[in-house]
Amino acid sequence: MQHLWNLGVNSRPPEPQRTMELAICLSVGTILFLSLFPLCQTRLARPPRWRCPIACNCTIDNVLCDGSTYIPSTYSTDIVSVSIMRCRFPAIPPGSFTHSMSLQILLFTSCSFDTIADDAFQGLKNLEYLFIENNRIKSISRNAFRGLRLLVHLSLSNNRLESLPRSLFLNLPAVKHIDLRGNPMHCGCPIKWLMQWKRGVGKNIGLWPPLPCEEPAKHRGKSLMDLSEKDFYCVNSSLVRRWAFKFPSLSVQSFEFLSDHFVAIAHPFEGRCTFLEWDHSGHVFRHYDSIKGVSVVSCLPIVIGDQLFVVVAQLFGGSSVYRLDPSPSLISPFRLLQHLPDIRKPNDIEAFTTGDGEHYFIITDSAKSGASTLYRWDGRGFYPHQKLPRWYKDTDAEPLLLSGSQHLIISSSSQRPVVYRFEDKHLRRLTDIPEAWDVYAVKHFTDPEDGIFACLVRYMGDSSLVRWDGSMFKELQQIPSRGSHVFQPLYLGRRWYALLGQDFGYTWVYKMEKWEHWEVEDGSEREKQKGPLVPMQELKVVEARAFTSIRVRGRQFIFVASFGGATGVYEYVEEESI
Repeated sequence: MQHLWNLGVNSRPPEPQRTMELAICLSVGTILFLSLFPLCQTRLARPPRWRCPIACNCTIDNVLCDGSTYIPSTYSTDIVSVSIMRCRFPAIPPGSFTHSMSLQILLFTSCSFDTIADDAFQGLKNLEYLFIENNRIKSISRNAFRGLRLLVHLSLSNNRLESLPRSLFLNLPAVKHIDLRGNPMHCGCPIKWLMQWKRGVGKNIGLWPPLPCEEPAKHRGKSLMDLSEKDFYCVNSSLVRRWAFKFPSLSVQSFEFLSDHFVAIAHPFEGRCTFLEWDHSGHVFRHYDSIKGVSVVSCLPIVIGDQLFVVVAQLFGGSSVYRLDPSPSLISPFRLLQHLPDIRKPNDIEAFTTGDGEHYFIITDSAKSGASTLYRWDGRGFYPHQKLPRWYKDTDAEPLLLSGSQHLIISSSSQRPVVYRFEDKHLRRLTDIPEAWDVYAVKHFTDPEDGIFACLVRYMGDSSLVRWDGSMFKELQQIPSRGSHVFQPLYLGRRWYALLGQDFGYTWVYKMEKWEHWEVEDGSEREKQKGPLVPMQELKVVEARAFTSIRVRGRQFIFVASFGGATGVYEYVEEESI
């Protein structure tokens, strides 16, 4: 036994061998530890589990939210479809779905938001179907759909979209169907690009058009796809100064006679009426002739058949009527026809022709006891036909048609503008323009879609724009003015403009835009600061007194009479807007 024990004790390996075995064991343990360490690291870094957002129901692939007040984001990143109903957040801001890269279907319906910002769907590189339907959307940013490279179907149906930003769909290279049904699109310049896109780059894309056009009135009821480019008038316009004539002036009046184009200018300090004629070879206005006078304030040409008459109003010596007699034996082609001694202080002359072909003109008398006088052509000359009441110091007359019959508006220093109806060959007082005190002059224009308007100018206080409602004129808009004598509407290109001259500032050009709120509540001063007239351009002309336009050879010129400077000539220039 002792022998066996001694044999077992002495049988342990020598010391070097034990050291080697220990080293091998340590190496194996180290390798095992290092191999398990990354697994431990991965387990510690694992993100928390996703949770279904409040007001939502979630499955493995789908999320359905009803009545959410925010855009949900805590659902799984593996979700394929998200539907959001009756949500109450105000907009879809940029990057709202950057956590949903696997999303393929996204739907919004019956929500209250009205705006979609740029890059609202950034990161949805796998999205194929986007439904934004039955919401309150009024505006979409131009780059709202940027990054949706795989989007096949886009629906914006039944929203409140009146227009879409240009090139909205150029960021959707894979789109096949676009649904715009149920939107009240305004078929104006902001939407013209959509028609061009559909007939060009997007001709192979299925487009369900919006509701029939609501605006403008001339396109109402038509489909956007039925319109052509000729139905749109989209230009940037301006007035460019071309020439200037040295002497100050009080009135300018363009007219045509025997197929030639003329402009009559009243020069008070020079005491004459100057006539300019369009030179078809030199493409300029050249001097034609003059009528001498004393303190000439207005020159009105009247064409009756093949005859030309000119009424010359003067502050001294009475007014006169001249007739053009181009006899070669005469030094001047203008011959005195008759003298009009009854007008003490003439301020304005206007002419009109009645429905039965009779010709009249009226001279307003601004003297304290003066009476404005209506003259009638009898085939041989003009004779006094009717005198208006005295003592009102009349400053301006404006003929116009209301409800198809001839009317006249007389502006005065001591009463509101009075509207006269011309019936039984006499002017009979009809009404006045309410709340229109201190009005120096009234100039009207008629828009075929929106009715009859008038520009009221005041020397003291703001000028205004009014509209005829069938029985009276109602104020729509107030225009700041300082020392103004003229607020003249002109039809330039295919649009109405209004030019406002001022003694204590430069002349302003206003553009007539479409405006829906024709009915303005009484006392709504805030609304009166808004309206269809929008400032477009400032002309460096002071003390403007009159404006007139003339079309020659496809060009349109505007003459500006200035009491404190040279008479200017501007050209109306258009450039197509992009």
